[in-house]
This record gives sequence, structure tokens and C-alpha cells, in this order.
Amino acid sequence: MKISFYATQLLRQKMSFGLLIFELFLWSAVPISAAPGDLDLTFGAGGIAVTNIRTGDRPSAMVVQPDGKIVVVGYSDTGSFPSRDFTLARYNADGSLDDSFGTNGTVVTPISNTIDEAYAAAIQTDGKIVVAGLSNGANDLQSVALVRYNTNGSLDNSFGTGGIVKTVFGNFSSWANALVIQADGKIIAAGGRSGAFLVIRYNPNGSLDDSFGTGGSVITPIPNVLLAGASAAAIQSDGKIVVVGSSRIFVSPIVFDFTLVRYNTDGTLDTSFDGDGIIVSPIGRSQATSVVIQADGKIVAAGFASTGVQNSGDFALARYNTNGSLDASFGSAGIVRAAISSRDDLLFAAAIQPDGKIVTAGRSWQSPPTTENFALARFNPNGSLDSTFGNNGAIITDINNQHDSAQAVAIQPDGKILVAGFNGNYTFNTNFVVVRYLGDAVNRRTQFDFDGDGRADIAVFRPSNSLWYLNLSQAGFGFTRFGFSTDRLAPADYDGDGKTDIAVFRDGIWYWLKSSNNSFNAAQFGQAGDAPVPADFTGDGRAELAVYRGGIWFTLNLANNQFNAVQFGIASDKPVPADYDADGKIDFAVYRDGIWYLLRSLAGFTAVQFGIASDKPTVGDYDGDGKADQAVYRSGVWYILASTQGFSAAQFGSATDIPAAADYDGDAKTDIAVYRDGVWYLLRSQQGFGAVQFGMINDRPIPAAYVP
Repeated sequence: MKISFYATQLLRQKMSFGLLIFELFLWSAVPISAAPGDLDLTFGAGGIAVTNIRTGDRPSAMVVQPDGKIVVVGYSDTGSFPSRDFTLARYNADGSLDDSFGTNGTVVTPISNTIDEAYAAAIQTDGKIVVAGLSNGANDLQSVALVRYNTNGSLDNSFGTGGIVKTVFGNFSSWANALVIQADGKIIAAGGRSGAFLVIRYNPNGSLDDSFGTGGSVITPIPNVLLAGASAAAIQSDGKIVVVGSSRIFVSPIVFDFTLVRYNTDGTLDTSFDGDGIIVSPIGRSQATSVVIQADGKIVAAGFASTGVQNSGDFALARYNTNGSLDASFGSAGIVRAAISSRDDLLFAAAIQPDGKIVTAGRSWQSPPTTENFALARFNPNGSLDSTFGNNGAIITDINNQHDSAQAVAIQPDGKILVAGFNGNYTFNTNFVVVRYLGDAVNRRTQFDFDGDGRADIAVFRPSNSLWYLNLSQAGFGFTRFGFSTDRLAPADYDGDGKTDIAVFRDGIWYWLKSSNNSFNAAQFGQAGDAPVPADFTGDGRAELAVYRGGIWFTLNLANNQFNAVQFGIASDKPVPADYDADGKIDFAVYRDGIWYLLRSLAGFTAVQFGIASDKPTVGDYDGDGKADQAVYRSGVWYILASTQGFSAAQFGSATDIPAAADYDGDAKTDIAVYRDGVWYLLRSQQGFGAVQFGMINDRPIPAAYVP
């Protein structure tokens, strides 16, 4: 049978169409996995939240509250210049506006009758929001302005005058670009005053702190420069204040350089920092706009630097050792430059992940030249671009195909990345914009997990023969002779392999057995009578050697041999370190007569009344939100104050039982458990009740090693 040419062509077309449909079906059936740097589609509309408040809305800073809500601050105007006011917006964790804040989630605060612009913000431990910037005054002279808001967005009348503080420096203009809060509640604002760095410290009520500098402020001219000003500030673990910005030298054409100043806690220049407390790093017409302190104390200044071609710049970073010298292990002799596009790239914000990677945000010019977009770049700890993030380490996000710029960045406890900025057109009809990107999955280590499967193991130490008996949830039964009967048990993950290591503390000496290579280790750190509290205080995935003595915490980082001492508590307190703010770092904390005192690495100091003097504190993450919860065991009853689920009580055990709470079923929630004369009674959040015979009467249950 013959088939005509036209019939053959028609048959081919039908077959091709059918194959195309089949291929599309197969393609649609293939799951597409999200990757770090992708937009988080559960946030706002497709990962982006846009808020129009007035005519020209310009955000400058962003802070994330401990409850996950997002506060963005900046300024807005009515469209008739000059008329700008402090402006705030608070978002729920899903990107919607928080109606419990101000008016439908936004607050506008006029300070003067002309220009008031907010550039920085911080959250106090009581949840109040402090905002800093500038306000115009007489003769158009600008002054530093601070405003404090209650948690609902209303002005806090206990701060300054009606919630507002203005600091005037005679006939000189001044402004604040940075704001940080000390552990004692005092407020540091940094910016500029007539060509010099300016740092001011306020008491918690808004009055100037006379113990700082001269009458509460320090003005630091930079030697051999014409103009200088601070853009960002950070507080080191020892309380010293690092301020970064830029300075302009006496040359033509105009040249700005990265500039850093470090101050002692009383406002004097820290001469241990490059000899005079001041560093100027010529990177090439550069400005430092952000600063972050690494867990090892090194300082990362971030900003942008010109390429030498008009309207062309790169993201720029410089890392400094604690003495102010450039860190040669970072980039090229301590400096990194990265071109995000072929045109002008400006970096305005930086943040450090718990794993040491550096996330930066700003704007990038795209083709055509009148288009600017959000730009992000993530760098590895050595300064190289992180190829696992976006497109070889960089991301460009077009909000509205006109004038977009990212101004602030923050890392959520779950690893997701928040970026705040604005979008709009070149008539300055702009909006607040918040974008959320996916980040790296946060690996939360399980305590007392000797085989690394994410589940705590039933285990005991028998003093009579110094044997550790382990009932491993994956690897089965095992035992190891290690230590003496009088040793303090100190199990922790000292080598960062995700497995708990066998360890003891004896009269100031630590002995541990690394699970990664089964090697024996010993170190002198502490003294007899100290309480061993090993934990990952720096967020690097490895436990530090740590002891608590008379209200002082002493830590030793095994990765870099860095020592640290923190005064927090009194001699009779019970140490209860844990990650209370879900940032991947263990926080210093003590329990005293029913009160929990917490010095959180992300959220700062707080105190919580929960329990009575005779209770046994049994801290853990009982609701699985990544934050440690206050919990006590009292005569067979568990009382829990969960950070997300609130208060609960459960009768489980008897007065003589030993509480041994841990995550036995691997669901990231701490389970209620007690040990009684060789029997374990478990109330697991996923698998329910269970009883396991493992041990003898005088054995010491290892998951109870740190119950005071």
C-alpha cells in the first residue's frame, strides 16, 4: 500500500507532537529540588514581599526578632521635598505584614518638620526596638536621632522625651549610620560628625553615658585625610567596639579607602589594634559599608571598590586578624574583590553563617544601563566565591525591571537568607522590599549520639569498673573502658564528625577519645572543682573545652587554640548552656533559685522566672523549633516552658529518679526520660512510651551528665 507524501508528513507531525507531549510529561514528573540561593516560595509572593507605605519608601536596615518576625526600618516621604520621616514595617515569618504592629504593620514617626532618616536598628532583650539615624534642626544642621518603640510599635515614653533622643554637637552636623546594643543594655550609635568618626554611648533610658569618652561621645579624626565617616559597627566578645567606614585622602581624583577604628570599652582608642587603633586599607576608591566579627575573633569589613573605570565597581571584602593586620589566608593578602556584573556592583550589607560562609548583598547594574537589581554573593571562609550558591556564588534578582537595591541581609536560624531593600523608578516612587532565599540546611547536632544517626543513645558509665556501656540506636551494643570512678563525665562532639565522643574531666585535665579516628587526647584546662560544660559556643560544629568556675565561663577552642573568659553568673549558680536563640551557637546560661539567666549570642541577655530553688533544670528543645526551652524536674513532674508551644506539665517518674532527657527518636525534639535502678523509662515525642533495661543500680546515665 502506498502512502502519499502529504499523509507521511501529517503522520510525522502527529508522531512528533505525541513524542513532545510524552517528553513534557516525563519532564514534569521529574522532581526539581530547591538549591541554596533559590527564592523561598513560601515567603510573600513567590519569595518577595513588597510594601508601599507612602510615596518614597527607602529601607536601610533590618533585624529579626527572636520570634521570627522581621523588622525593616528606613524612611519615607510624602512626595513633597523636604518631608521625610522615620518609617518601620514589621512582617510575620511568612512575609505578610504584622497587623499587631503600628497601623496595619507599619509605623511612621516625624521628628522634625523636614528631613528625618533612619539608617540602623537593634532589638533589645525585652523586645523593644531602637532605631537610629539623623534629624534636621535649626539652620539645616543635622543631629543624631534615636527612637525607641514598644513591641506594638508605639513610642516608648521611658526613653528620652516621648521615646525620642536627639544629640546635637553645636554648629556641626552629625548622624548615625550604625547601632548596636551591649550586653548590659547600653546603646552604641556610630556615624559621623563634620568629617570624623563619631561614636556615642547611651544609657538604657536614653541619657548619655558619661563613663564613655567625653560626656558620652568620642570623635575620631582619621590622620592625613580630609573627610571620614562610619557606616557600621560591631561589638567583640571582650566588649571592644569595632567601627568601619571610609576616609577620603588629600588627592585628586577623589579616593576613599576602607577605614577601621577599634575602641576600648571606655571609648579610648585600642592601641593593640595596629598600634593606634586606626587602620586605613587602600583597596582603590573603596568604601566599607558593613562589618561582622567571626567566631574566631577575626574582623571582616565589606563594601565596594572601584575598578578604575567610570561607573564600574566590585564587591570588596577585607579580613583582619585580631591585632589589625590583614589576614593573608583570606583572598589575596587579606582582600577579596568580586565582579557580579560587567558594570557597577555595590555591596551594602554582610552577614556570617554559622559555618563561616559570608553572605553579602547590594545592587548590580544590568543591561540596559538604567536597570539595577538586587545582588547577592556568598563567599567561602577563605574568600573564594561559593559555587554551591546561586550561579557560581552570585545571585541577581530583578524586582521590577527598574531601580532595585538591597540594603540589609540577615541569616535566619533555619539557614534561610533575608534581604531587605527597595524597588521603584527613577522619580523615587519606591517601596519597601523583603526577599527570602533558601540557604543551607542547618545541621543540628544531637547530644549523646555516639553513632551519629541523629538519635540519642541509651548509655551508662559504671564507676566500679570505669566502663562506658553504650546501647547504640544504629550500631548496637558496645563498651569502652575510659576514666576513673571519680571523674566527671564530659561527653561531647570534640572533632565535629557528628558523633559524641567519650570524655572525662579530672582535676583540671580533659581526656577524650575521638570517634573520627579513635585517637586518645588529653589537655590541661581548668582546675579541680570546676564544672565541665563542653559545648559548641562558636558554632563551628565542634565542642570547645569549657569550665564554669565561680561565675566565670572559661572556654578553649580546639580548632584554633583561642581562649575566652566570660563573667556571667555567681558561684552558687547552676550552669545550663544551650542554644536558646537557634543561631547554631551554644549560649552562656545559669539557673539560680528558679530564675534562668541567659546571655544569648544572637538575642542578648534575658531573665526568665521558671521553677523553684530545689528543681533540677533539664534544658532541651522540647518543641523542635531549634531553640532550647526552660524545663525543670520536680519530684516526678516535668514542667516545660517551650519557646513555641508554651507551658506544659507532665507526671513522669518519681522523686528519686534521675532525669535523662534527650532526643531518643531523632525527630529534633527532646524527649522526657528518667533512669531508675538500671531501667530507662522514655516518653518519646514520636514513638511514645518505652521502657528499656540497660544498666545497674549504681550506674550513671550518660544523658544526665550535665544535669546540675
